[in-house]
Amino acid sequence: MSNPAPGERNISNPPRTGFSPHTVRLAWILAVAYLLIIGYASLQPFQDWRWPPEEIRRFLLAPWPRFITLQDVAVNFAAYVPLGLLLSVGWGARYGQARGALAAALTAAALSLAMEAVQMFLPARIASNVDLLANGLGALVGAMAAPLLAPAQPIGGRIHSARRRLFLDGTPADAGLVIAGLWLVTQFHPTAQLFGTGAVRATLNLPPYLAHAPGLALGGEAVVVLLNLLGVGLMLSAFMRSGNRPLPVIAAVVGAALALKVLNALEFVQASAPLAWLTPGVVLGLCAGWLLLWGAVRLPPPVQLAVAAACIVAATIAINLAPDNPYQSVPPRLLARGASHFLNFSGIVRALSELWPLLATGLLVYALAVRENGELPVRARAVARRDRL
Repeated sequence: MSNPAPGERNISNPPRTGFSPHTVRLAWILAVAYLLIIGYASLQPFQDWRWPPEEIRRFLLAPWPRFITLQDVAVNFAAYVPLGLLLSVGWGARYGQARGALAAALTAAALSLAMEAVQMFLPARIASNVDLLANGLGALVGAMAAPLLAPAQPIGGRIHSARRRLFLDGTPADAGLVIAGLWLVTQFHPTAQLFGTGAVRATLNLPPYLAHAPGLALGGEAVVVLLNLLGVGLMLSAFMRSGNRPLPVIAAVVGAALALKVLNALEFVQASAPLAWLTPGVVLGLCAGWLLLWGAVRLPPPVQLAVAAACIVAATIAINLAPDNPYQSVPPRLLARGASHFLNFSGIVRALSELWPLLATGLLVYALAVRENGELPVRARAVARRDRL
């Protein structure tokens, strides 16, 4: 048995305890990205800033609110679980699991305190000590759960084994899987069309470029769905190991996205017609996109990465040029008192939906640059050598 070449040990033989160096590096990158998403969601609508009254400045010492909904607490709790987990992986590599989890929880709590303090200056937002407590507890749970995902643990070992069996090693492939997971989360956007990420026209208060017309609306929906389906599908295919069939994996991810869209319509939006989003334009885009994917997955991986990036950029341009859909709006009952949990959740998902194309395109460009420099082929050879041994 020969020894691995210098620099290959951390790639082909990750340690059995803790996380590999490239996983820790990825966790830090994702933590920073998630920080940006939380800040973006917490500070919308970014206007009408004013000096807060004295009673608002004392929100930390405010009495317990008379009305608290479980959904509102749950959303604030869940929003900080991923942040606590990611920070725990990063800090844990430096300070150990216990102190790393504590550092992660304190860091996330400090961020929550900063966000609540800044919200005092926004009339449309409410600074709340209850939100701060829920955010801190969510971060603590996420931080404590992080060690369970290490390769040496039963849960983490199964996930790690499946991931290595299907996808290439390395940070680009890890980040690609995370980006695909975030894409699934964007399907909870209450008013966006299927796969309609990157729609920033409403946030920037820009007028519609085109007036609504049936044919134009149908074509716009079809183009957006087709391009995003191609982009996500080719991204997954490019990061898969040779010999694995990409179409079943892509079908599973797309099927999960459709299921989440239905779940969102039933549980969150509580729409009377949970399949109203499945318009003729959406169906046309799904069918055409799948036919194109059938041939495109046979392209070389670097070409797949380039085409995926181009499709995501083109889809973002298309969604912002397409006419507004007058039939997509938040039901009035969800804007009433007691539905603040929906608005908080919607704000987070909306921020993620708007920023997702930027994250995905950045990853694809980085993966292309890595392939040009030969890093991914070196990783693949290291894995092949390990398998032979």
